[in-house]
Amino acid sequence: MCIAGACESVYELKKYDTKVLCEAAGEEVKIYAMEKWPQSSGKMYCLTEDEFKQYQDYYKIGEDT
Repeated sequence: MCIAGACESVYELKKYDTKVLCEAAGEEVKIYAMEKWPQSSGKMYCLTEDEFKQYQDYYKIGEDT
């Protein structure tokens, strides 16, 4: 699950057994985020390991610039 832009500011490494479980947990985080940061859309993304790796590669997350 990741939140905020290129998934580098807030993301969770916990692996969920199903996308449904991830989305359920994400709903709780969305509610919190929208209360804490009212301007936030609260959008959460539940990615597979491969999708997360592609996302990181696309944004070159983890590389020194």
